[in-house]
Amino acid sequence: MTALVWFRHDLRIQDNPALASACAEHDEVHAVYLLPQQTFADAHFWSPRKADLLWRHLSEFQADLHAKGILLKVKVHDTFAESGAIISGVAKEVSADCVYFNAEYPVHESKRDGAVRSALRQHDIDSRVYHGLLLVAPDQVKTQQGDYYKVFTPFNKAWRQQLAQQTSWQPTAVEVRKPVTQEPQPLPECPLPRIDTSADWPVGEQAVLSKFGQFVGHSLKDYQRLRDLPAVAGTSKLSAYLELGVVAPKTLARNLQSLSPSFPHGLEQGSDTWLTELAWREFYQHLMYHEPRLSRGENYQQQTQGLPWRDDEEGFQRWCEGRTGYPIVDAGMRELNETGWMHNRLRMITANFLVKDLLIDWRKGERYFMENLIDGSFPANNGGWQWSASVGTDAVPYFRVFNPIRQSEKFDPEGSYIRKWVNELKDVPTKHIHWPHAWLKQRGDNNYAKPMVDHSVARERFLTTFKQVKNG
Repeated sequence: MTALVWFRHDLRIQDNPALASACAEHDEVHAVYLLPQQTFADAHFWSPRKADLLWRHLSEFQADLHAKGILLKVKVHDTFAESGAIISGVAKEVSADCVYFNAEYPVHESKRDGAVRSALRQHDIDSRVYHGLLLVAPDQVKTQQGDYYKVFTPFNKAWRQQLAQQTSWQPTAVEVRKPVTQEPQPLPECPLPRIDTSADWPVGEQAVLSKFGQFVGHSLKDYQRLRDLPAVAGTSKLSAYLELGVVAPKTLARNLQSLSPSFPHGLEQGSDTWLTELAWREFYQHLMYHEPRLSRGENYQQQTQGLPWRDDEEGFQRWCEGRTGYPIVDAGMRELNETGWMHNRLRMITANFLVKDLLIDWRKGERYFMENLIDGSFPANNGGWQWSASVGTDAVPYFRVFNPIRQSEKFDPEGSYIRKWVNELKDVPTKHIHWPHAWLKQRGDNNYAKPMVDHSVARERFLTTFKQVKNG
């Protein structure tokens, strides 16, 4: 009996239910990973840093699987449409009677998976699907009326109730199988553009688990207090690994579970807040599952679909390049452009500025983030942008418009983050760092960008525009 495991965003051995089940139920197990270059590049906007992280990890992962007695083949092709033929072809090649994989929830991934299962049935090959990308499967979290949750707070409560009912938090591991005499096939050339990330982003399952252990041991207790301060290393920076599935949400939650006998209750503040961040991740995945239109770029709040966004390509480019004249916004965008990562508080600030100060379509910002983020996650990025634009489910109220200067004063009080990323402002005193224009003018310094907009005027423009559509 032979099984084929189809890996996607679950490139790990530990806590991988599809892999564990295949190994438990079959004598011989093979594995395959498909990279649809055209889909990832042109439709999903994979960033070069994300592609580099993937390819470097694939090499480590292939070796880890080989040590367990499992050969991983990597297939480069064009689009999702070819997946059925490729998977059924590999299954026949290795004489597999069943293909195992973990579900993905956006509409195109769901359609692809349905087409693959159909193609396998035509060849009399079985398939089994698991929910290894989430702690709680979408259909398990429902209101008393049987609907999905549209607001995060009650979702989080119901989601935690599901966690409380889990009977086992034991890790699902894979024992070493019969050694493979055949050497792994060398990885093909990565077809996507790459930017080297090896200096800052280690790869390999054990390296990432070690990184998480360091966060739990040194930073978790202070997470609630420090997570909104971009000048401080107060977050786990595990999002890129969660996106590729190098580490499972179950693995992360199990570490929290060990901290409280009444888990998911009874956690200290830092741990509880971090668990809530995992809940946000799953909330957006569930929304994608229940509302396919979110995968098509539509606003969740359909009455806002007709918002008259401004066509301002020059303004958009200034935002992209970090030349808005608002120091905290520019610092965030420059961090993104230089490193492929941006602190979450800055993601909210920069998104809010693009949509509400510049009145530019959130979808342009959503795409730019995906094209540049090493941790670009379609559900989380889409959910975050719709939240900032006040067009999503459970979105920030439209009348709440971030004041970038106040945000800067609150979350970067000493200006350390600004000075790190905006070189033109490195000598500005703390008293003036959040709005340096008068100080710079006195010194005849014209190197820093002039403000694109007057925030108070831009705020009123957005509120007027949104009210007209919402009440229209």
